Amino acid sequence: MNKHWLWTSLLLPGLLLADDAEIRRAIEEGTRAYEAEEWSQAASQFDYAATLIRQLQAGELGELFPDPLPGWQADEADTRAGGSAMFGGGIHASRQYRKDNARLEMTITKNSPLLQTMAMLFTNPSMATMSGYKVRRINGQTAMVKEEGNSKELMMLVANTTLVQLSGRGSELTSEDLEAYAGALDVNALSAL
Repeated sequence: MNKHWLWTSLLLPGLLLADDAEIRRAIEEGTRAYEAEEWSQAASQFDYAATLIRQLQAGELGELFPDPLPGWQADEADTRAGGSAMFGGGIHASRQYRKDNARLEMTITKNSPLLQTMAMLFTNPSMATMSGYKVRRINGQTAMVKEEGNSKELMMLVANTTLVQLSGRGSELTSEDLEAYAGALDVNALSAL
């Protein structure tokens, strides 16, 4: 096995473009190694295929961010897929929005075991209100909103697999802005991904 290929796949997974042929090749090589009882090689190939699939999924997740609301501008989405050590094995995407002095970041984390901890907060609204959050319903999903001065935060758990977080600053930023961006998300597409 080429050592350069191994290091590239381990150190630069965020730079690799997942395509169907590469995924299929990794699965086929993993299957061949498994059938030959080359356990380490098989595990390495299947891990590589899983990483490529997560990258593909992260790219699709980046396409789900809402367009900027009227008067707002947005940067391109930043997406990352992590192995078990990064993001708890899930995928992560973020996008920055801005309007005058208001700044807003929307992040989406999907399929991370770390979300189980957050789910407890969403299933117990009294715990959320004791932490200073106001509970809202957006697109049929439970959302929690918190304001502290010019800082505002909104969290929404979609299908118990996806955490949407909006956080921002600025005197012109309102909770309604956060709720409008959260409401513009396609929760069905997020659930299906």
